[in-house]
Amino acid sequence: MRTLSAPIVSALNAPLVRLVQLVILGFSPTPIGLNSSNWDIDYGGVTYKGAAGLGSVTMIQDSPGEIQGLRFKLAGIDSAYIALALDDANIVQGTVVGVRTAILDSSNQIIDAPLEWVGRLDTMSIEEDGETCAITATAESSAVDLLRGIALTYSDADQKSISSTDRSFEFVLSQANTPIVWPSKLWYQAVGPTR
Repeated sequence: MRTLSAPIVSALNAPLVRLVQLVILGFSPTPIGLNSSNWDIDYGGVTYKGAAGLGSVTMIQDSPGEIQGLRFKLAGIDSAYIALALDDANIVQGTVVGVRTAILDSSNQIIDAPLEWVGRLDTMSIEEDGETCAITATAESSAVDLLRGIALTYSDADQKSISSTDRSFEFVLSQANTPIVWPSKLWYQAVGPTR
C-alpha cells in the first residue's frame, strides 16, 4: 500500500482538485508528450504539450482477468499533416506509451504523477474531411506480455542456454522411455519372504 505525503493529501482534500492526464509516446529519438490541460507542463525532463479539446484517451478500465488496451485520438489537425503521419506509420507499432495522472497544487505545479498505464502502440488510423483530420492510435497493455508463454522446454539444450554448467537435464532423453520398477524383484529375493 502506498503512503501519501502531506502535500498530496492537502491537494486531494482541497475544494478544487486539480488533475491532469499526461501521455508520453516514446518515439525515438524525441518522445512526444501531451497533456489534458491547455498549457505546457514540464515533468521528468519532458515537455507535455497542452492538448485540451484536441486529444482524448479512452478510460482505463482495470478488471480482474481482462487486459484491455487504450485508444488515443488527436482531432482537429490540419490535413496538411496527414503525409507526416503516414510517413511515420511504420514506427508507430511497438512504440512505448505511458499514461500518468498528475496531481497539481494551487499554483498548477505537479506534486505527484503516478504511472497509471503502460503499453505499446499497435495500429494507427486517419480520418479526414478535406480540411481537418483525426488520427487514432490503439495501444496494447504491457500486461499482455504476462499471457505469452515462454519458448523453453525441459530439455538439455534449453537448460544449457540458461546455465552452461547445469547438467540436470542431460539424461532426460535416455531415461524417457525406460521403465523403472521400484523396488526391484531382486530386493525381495535378497530379503526373503516376510512372516
